[in-house]
Amino acid sequence: MKKLLITGLFFALLCPSTLANEMTEDYFDIAVNYCIDGNYKEAVSYLDRILIIEPDNSNVKDLKNGLNRIIQGKNTSFILPKSNAVNQSVNFKKSGDKLNEVTALKSGNDYWAYYFTGQYYLENGDYNQAISYFVKSVNSKPTFNQCYLKIAICYFELENFEQALTYINQYLKVNPQDDFAYALRARCEANLNINDTALSDILTAIALENSVDYKFLEGKILYNMKRYQQAKDKLEKLTEEIQTAEIYKYLGLCDAELGDYTSALNNLDKSILLFEDDKTVNTKYNEIRSKVGK
Repeated sequence: MKKLLITGLFFALLCPSTLANEMTEDYFDIAVNYCIDGNYKEAVSYLDRILIIEPDNSNVKDLKNGLNRIIQGKNTSFILPKSNAVNQSVNFKKSGDKLNEVTALKSGNDYWAYYFTGQYYLENGDYNQAISYFVKSVNSKPTFNQCYLKIAICYFELENFEQALTYINQYLKVNPQDDFAYALRARCEANLNINDTALSDILTAIALENSVDYKFLEGKILYNMKRYQQAKDKLEKLTEEIQTAEIYKYLGLCDAELGDYTSALNNLDKSILLFEDDKTVNTKYNEIRSKVGK
């Protein structure tokens, strides 16, 4: 059986574990073994077990999405060829030599070595260094368009949303079915106050992947567009799955704009209980209490 590894899996082998406990680490090891054997469906089933325990683990979510695309015959750019530097880095990791894991990657001069070095810097928050290595990777292999998405993520984290859009657009030219890319573009557009286009993009992302996170973003965009009742209706449906300070914040702000001050105070109070240091929430809460005389 042909053994294929997607980039997310291989990077997970290279980097320090982001898993919370021994059980999830065991599940991940089983998923890795299934993936090496080419049994991607079983690998996904064990990733699902991790996500039950750690629902916010973005690395596992990305890996699961990549495997699902391979199962569906999509995104064959994830298939990993041999790279001496990458293989050396994996061997160093297996022997517990963390210093040389990265040193081996940085010594490589092939597009995979550049890519994984960029991913290392991305994961560690050094976005400018990450960009430089992703650029080297795509320059070494111009058809390796996955780098465009990674560069866009880096620029998004640097809050350079216009530059991020440039690279997302480049990526979407050849990956028009990538829900994550549409969602990232929507986030950039929302930050640039291009809300009509942001709404269109997040609806496209939702059509491709019915994600709770995407629906939450839709609600926030509707709020930014001053479509408060629609935003509230969308967000209220999500509270069965999301109980964060942020969702109650947006619900409270919608209520306030709609003149429902009792509900506004209730939702803002929930937001403050979950995260008390949001100045916007505290200011709005005190403003409404003063207005209604409570």
